[in-house]
Amino acid sequence: MITDPRHVSLRRLICLAAVWLCAVPATADSEADLAATLRALTGRSIALANAEIGVHVRDLRSGREVFSHRADEQLIPASNLKLITTGAALVTLGVDHTFDTSFEITDDALVVVGSGDPGLADAALLERSTPPMTVDGLLDSVVDAVRKAGVTAVDEVIIDDRVFDRELVHPSWPADQLNRWYCAGVSGLNFATNCVTFEVLPSRSGPGHAPSVSLIPEAGWLEWTNRAKTVSKGRTTAWVARPRPANVFTVFGDVHRRAPALVDVTLHEPQLFTGRLLADRLAKAGVTVGGHSAASRAVRQARLAEPDERFDDARPVAVVRTALRDALHRSNVNSQNLYTEALLKATGHAVTGEPGSWANGAAVVRMIITERLDPAHARSLNIADGSGLSRLNRISPETLTAWIASIATDEELGDTFVESLPMPGEGTLRSRFRSIQLDSIVRAKSGSINGVRCLSGLVISPRTGRSLAFSVLLNDLKSTNAVRGATKYHEQVVDAIDDWLVETDATFANADEGESGFGG
Repeated sequence: MITDPRHVSLRRLICLAAVWLCAVPATADSEADLAATLRALTGRSIALANAEIGVHVRDLRSGREVFSHRADEQLIPASNLKLITTGAALVTLGVDHTFDTSFEITDDALVVVGSGDPGLADAALLERSTPPMTVDGLLDSVVDAVRKAGVTAVDEVIIDDRVFDRELVHPSWPADQLNRWYCAGVSGLNFATNCVTFEVLPSRSGPGHAPSVSLIPEAGWLEWTNRAKTVSKGRTTAWVARPRPANVFTVFGDVHRRAPALVDVTLHEPQLFTGRLLADRLAKAGVTVGGHSAASRAVRQARLAEPDERFDDARPVAVVRTALRDALHRSNVNSQNLYTEALLKATGHAVTGEPGSWANGAAVVRMIITERLDPAHARSLNIADGSGLSRLNRISPETLTAWIASIATDEELGDTFVESLPMPGEGTLRSRFRSIQLDSIVRAKSGSINGVRCLSGLVISPRTGRSLAFSVLLNDLKSTNAVRGATKYHEQVVDAIDDWLVETDATFANADEGESGFGG
């Protein structure tokens, strides 16, 4: 008996399913029962009457369609698109891939060679490192490595971000949300999720006074205005605006005297900000930058590499590495858009040899889907970005379940892919399925943008290993009631699959008890 489904190898479960199902084959009648249940659920979801609903359920081992409702229609997938992008990255880069950022010294410069790593200086990853580290601690480590290499002066800090193109923000992303963390630009050199954190603390002078503000990481050259105030009633509503393509910020809102705020705000030209940050820290550590020992002047000596510039004499003094597995986890469990966009561009770069872009990344994804599935499935996908933030993305639920089945059952990739998906109670599913008792393993990706709610993934029997892939895409949700109804419908579909698997397991156990070795 499997006692801890969170740590079970999918391959082991699939092998177990093969043994079990060979002993007692699944019947079309039993699958018809599940289809009837799902059809009834869809029909009586009154709150969703005016929504576009696409649903598909597929048996992983047989590949059979178990249920379909408008499953060939192209719908907006929101973050369910991350299943496509992360799977394609696994296929292209391989499970053992790492993103390496190299800090190199030439005769007159510190050159930072980016690999498109989305995890460089990500606080969430640094907290889990051994020993735990902060963003400032990582900067100190790099500066220390430069000094230990005997460097006392450099003319400039050069950021080599040419592994990707320099179109950092997708043109179809919501223009009024580009200051939000989930709209962070994607570069060949990313740092601290390409955001700066404003720490907003209530004033010691009490209500009515401006709160104190500090930045993480500290960057004294950034321009910001404080228009927030400390309050004793109500709640903390602090937010930070960056209304134009420049690193100029304004802090707004209220800060309750007992509720400080941490606000992440995206940076304009984050790769250049990183260069300035390094120049600042080098100067403060006693390294002269561009003839200047003052940090305020040193930051001006950071620039981006020219298109054809070469650094043949550069020698590495430090390398920072992020595993693809960590990038997949942040993409799918935490739904960090920056990570998935970096994976799309890295996929494009790996295959074409050109700077990774949304265009060549999307072309490679379609090529992979054509090879692993077929051209018809590739045609069902319109991919604008990697994360699903763009409303131009389209895919059919049937293509999503076919893709999930293809990657999840892959002998080399399957476990890594499935383990990158959250279970109920963690990541973006931390508040989902609280009112439902699930007996099966559920690994799924949620998706949410305005008017869109989606959920796609796997329901796996921990006893027999039988697995069903599902995709539920809901578009055109016009009210709060419809959004709540969409969430409820998602969970009802998963609950119905779970119940059916439990009943099917019981049927198999009664028919074959004592023979397969897996009976109760």
